[in-house]
Amino acid sequence: MKKNNGFTLVEVIISASILMTVVTTMFPLLHIITTEKIILSDRRTIVDRLHDEMQPFLLESKKTPYESVKNINQKLVTFTFVLDRNYIKGCVVWENAKKKKESHCLYGVPKS
Repeated sequence: MKKNNGFTLVEVIISASILMTVVTTMFPLLHIITTEKIILSDRRTIVDRLHDEMQPFLLESKKTPYESVKNINQKLVTFTFVLDRNYIKGCVVWENAKKKKESHCLYGVPKS
């Protein structure tokens, strides 16, 4: 009868190299996914805040043009509101997690 004493050195090296290959491909992917999650979460929060900041201009006829800078999720966010024809245009500008400038605009009809 043949006696099995465990794994050979070649089997251990092959399995370790497979494991290291999987680990080295998964860490960058997890970093990319986490960064994109942060960007989408910040975008959702900031656009919701733009909607909320725009309400006084639509309902109470607050004076335009108007600009303000606020801190949301440790990011400096610039809100601007202007009258564009018969609409109130509210825009927001910020720097996302990839250090790129991002902006979003909403339009609304002021209450007459």
